[in-house]
Amino acid sequence: MENILILIFNSIIVSSVMCVNDRIQHNISLLHPRSFCLMCHHLLKWYDLVPFFSAVFTFAKYRYCHKRFGWRYPALELTCTLFGTILWYASILQWLIAVVLLFLSLEDCASQAIHSYLIIPLLLYAIHQHHDQSHIFLALLIGLIACYLVYIRHALGPGDIPVLLTLIFSTTMLTFVLGLLMACCLAALFLALSSQKRLPFVPFLTVGWLLIGVLI
Repeated sequence: MENILILIFNSIIVSSVMCVNDRIQHNISLLHPRSFCLMCHHLLKWYDLVPFFSAVFTFAKYRYCHKRFGWRYPALELTCTLFGTILWYASILQWLIAVVLLFLSLEDCASQAIHSYLIIPLLLYAIHQHHDQSHIFLALLIGLIACYLVYIRHALGPGDIPVLLTLIFSTTMLTFVLGLLMACCLAALFLALSSQKRLPFVPFLTVGWLLIGVLI
């Protein structure tokens, strides 16, 4: 029973984070109006808002205007819920970081700009927890490289720096290095297969960190 409640709790958190991001990207107040269809503006009922299952029952279509929104949104909801449940049992700090990274990743995908200050409190707490010489040395090294890529090469956004530092201090050095390597490989593959010249890097950092963190 406890496992089911934690799964439901994580699905609500993931759905809420995605809803907040949608409202911010569409310049809609976070307080009102209540949830509505972005296509026809029909107010949604509670059964339209059940994470993942509402999309399954409507075959990935809006209930009232019947326009298709696809399976990408519910698939992301389900995947993030499962990862969130795993991290809940592993470490509350990593769970909190994953929640913030989900929001920043969605924001980065939508506008290639993030509110990186949201992760600063978690960064400070992670530094308090892991401030040994090896983590500090790795943070200085990655920080210098990131500053070079941000301010000289303009290959990264400044918001990527606190994200990188948070991942360093919240995990083992091996997990961070392998996660960063996976993120870079996935980003390079994405650039090779797409016509884009720039990409949001936070989603790739998040995916690399999650996959390596779960596998190791």
